[in-house]
Amino acid sequence: MPRKIFVIWNPFAGGKALKICKKLSETLNNQEVDYQVFDTNESKSATTTVSEFLDASFTDLIIIGGDGTINESVNGLKHDIPVSILPAGTGDDFIKNVAIGKTLEVQIDTAINGEIKRIDLGQCNDRKFVNGVGIGFDGQIVEDMASKRVPLLRGHAAYYYHVLRILGGYKERSFDYQIDNQSLKKDLILLTVGNGTTFGGGFKLMPEATIDDGLLEICEIGKVSGLRRFLNINKLSNGTHGSLDEINFYKAKSVKVEANDMLFAHIDGERMGQPPFELKILPKAMQLRVKM
Repeated sequence: MPRKIFVIWNPFAGGKALKICKKLSETLNNQEVDYQVFDTNESKSATTTVSEFLDASFTDLIIIGGDGTINESVNGLKHDIPVSILPAGTGDDFIKNVAIGKTLEVQIDTAINGEIKRIDLGQCNDRKFVNGVGIGFDGQIVEDMASKRVPLLRGHAAYYYHVLRILGGYKERSFDYQIDNQSLKKDLILLTVGNGTTFGGGFKLMPEATIDDGLLEICEIGKVSGLRRFLNINKLSNGTHGSLDEINFYKAKSVKVEANDMLFAHIDGERMGQPPFELKILPKAMQLRVKM
């Protein structure tokens, strides 16, 4: 069957995404590969676009954008075809788990000709995720970014502004949850359930996570005083926070979080709302092109 590639890109990712899209189109034309380009817009998400227009005639999907565009595209995908990612977002956390090359030229070659690897996906209620779901502190940051926009601040700057604004004063919340069949009730700053390692544009919350082991990685952070949070924030960046007594890691196939209107969540960096949540792993659920 001749190859036909579905390309979706996010114009809201800015000039970087446009540059990548133009370079990809040029390369596909030079290699005489059949393709069509679709974009996201305010009235039609990547989920809707992929769901409506990616039919059985397409053999591949290439996503140009950040974690949110990846999440939306994967949730619209109805066919088990190879997926490639050309990162163009603010944080691009998921792609830190995958070898696609450092330069744009190599990344484009990987997107077109890379080796196919089977990876896991997660699912939260009825929505799939590639990287993870954060509940509590990191969910509150995303909620605040959506509801309390700061003029002139975008991307990393906006994210770190909200982190620093609430880091010292954020109160622990009561979590009633299950990890596989174990019921737990604790006061936590956050509970993050992941497939990947990195969140928030560079915080390595789950340094031991792998995207093809058939398990979710869970990080829980308990009561940490305001001062100790600031003194140890660098450990979240380099993935050494496991040395703190208030932090625990688990691996599991499912997690259930009971309803609590004091908790907010994100899914792959996008606003997710509030629990209840039922999360599970979908082993080897997606084909992903990686560098050979």
